[in-house]
Amino acid sequence: MNAIRQIVEVKNHKLSIELPENFDAEYAEVIIFPKEEEFDFEISEEEKELMRERVRNAKPEDFVAWRAIRGEYL
Repeated sequence: MNAIRQIVEVKNHKLSIELPENFDAEYAEVIIFPKEEEFDFEISEEEKELMRERVRNAKPEDFVAWRAIRGEYL
């Protein structure tokens, strides 16, 4: 099964969806969600440099394998 995901503009409570030429199905299931606002945030150069420094100075023992701790978070 192929899926098509599009963000379309709602005009007068209506949607217009154009399907590709190779979409041959007689019926299609449509699920509509409102588009969530995207959070656009900036990370300052100072914060980026701090993160880079911490990664550079990290030691292997500072990290824990995801498989070892995933049970705590799932």
